[in-house]
Amino acid sequence: MYDYKPTRTNANAKIAAMILMAAAVIAFAGSGLVPKYPSILQCIGLCLLVPVIQITARYLVLQYLYRLRTYDDGSADLEVYTYRGGSRMQLVCRVGLAEITAVAPLADANRRAPKGLRRYNYHPDMKPGEGLVLSITNGDGDCELLLSPDAYLREVLEGAAKKAAQ
Repeated sequence: MYDYKPTRTNANAKIAAMILMAAAVIAFAGSGLVPKYPSILQCIGLCLLVPVIQITARYLVLQYLYRLRTYDDGSADLEVYTYRGGSRMQLVCRVGLAEITAVAPLADANRRAPKGLRRYNYHPDMKPGEGLVLSITNGDGDCELLLSPDAYLREVLEGAAKKAAQ
């Protein structure tokens, strides 16, 4: 069994959350200064708080664990767990290495999933600069995973894709 916890490499989520929070504070403070229709600015402030909460919950608090689990029969699975600071982890993805059909580094050409194909983002960064896109084919159909693996995990995943291509 091999575990890897990816770390955040950029501060885009922190900056976005702080800018939106500052705008919400300004809207609430401005509502006290406007004698006519202060509720409009209060509604704008509340609407700005929603993305702050979403960005904080997804990109600042949520952490990932990538686990490579091997079995006695020689097969292996890639598991992705999420957790929020505590020890209680939740399994959100399990993919057999035999189901990986292609592996590509994240680039401008594949930053978005192809039309009609679902991409599951398990990257810890908002707008990541680098990552790995896994193409998966299993009983549920085709999909893609976006990960931030280390060198060893990247080598294992690329080896699984080469093995599947043969």
